[in-house]
Amino acid sequence: MKRKHKYFFVAALFTAACIIWWEVIRAERSTLIFWALNIGQGDALFIETPSKNQVLIDAGPSGKNILGELGDVMPFYDKSIDLAVLTHPHLDHVGGFPAVLKSYRLNAFAGSGDPDTLAEYKETQNILEEKAIPFYTARRGQKIILDRNVWLEILHPMELVESKNIHRNMVVVMLHAGEKKFLLMGDAEGAEEVFLVEHDRDKLKSDILKAGHHGSKTSSRGFFLERVKPQYAVISAGRKNKYGHPHEETLQNLQKIGTTIFRTDLDGRIKIETDGRELKVSASR
Repeated sequence: MKRKHKYFFVAALFTAACIIWWEVIRAERSTLIFWALNIGQGDALFIETPSKNQVLIDAGPSGKNILGELGDVMPFYDKSIDLAVLTHPHLDHVGGFPAVLKSYRLNAFAGSGDPDTLAEYKETQNILEEKAIPFYTARRGQKIILDRNVWLEILHPMELVESKNIHRNMVVVMLHAGEKKFLLMGDAEGAEEVFLVEHDRDKLKSDILKAGHHGSKTSSRGFFLERVKPQYAVISAGRKNKYGHPHEETLQNLQKIGTTIFRTDLDGRIKIETDGRELKVSASR
């Protein structure tokens, strides 16, 4: 019996040592990690900088899905997120935020400030108020410093517009990581692509494109992609979703310019690592 206890003690020490060394390795990491989380038909992006500052952009349609994904990409003991960004208050982007806000400490929240009345959006606003979490209105021209040589740049909206299409007030973000650029389109469609080409014609070239509106044919038009020319495109969509996302026309538009496509419906969670010079892309399936 004593011998078994001895082996158990040695195993426990070994496990503890592995955890400690893993944390040492993580602390010395010099890469930014970007995940397109596999939350079904919706969007949720998670960014961790070299200094381990963390940003969640959208939270998918449900608490169960987003909490499961965050549990897989964050250490079990890490219960805080530095910044959350809501691109727009549609259910497939905001639905998971109430659960995130109840499960994690959040330092700041940003969004367009669109006055939508969706129940999950209202609940998110109520929790932000209850917990006194600062809300920042995202507008074109703002920059959010995340780390050394890492920042977010808000490209859209310039101001809120009155429209039945909530996508017109989409928060579009450019993530800068050293020499690498990630253009994160949310559910932006053709009108927003025209705006970006008109205002950022010479700045849209990006290494990574998070394709707009789950690869819908209303986004990723040819004229826009010719300006972005991404090496990789990430499409967030649910398996066999009823909308037919991503649309074949969008896939063809991306293939025409030689872009390598990753899709959460086929590839699962997508992970992109960069040291600011090189990119490494992998998928969970």
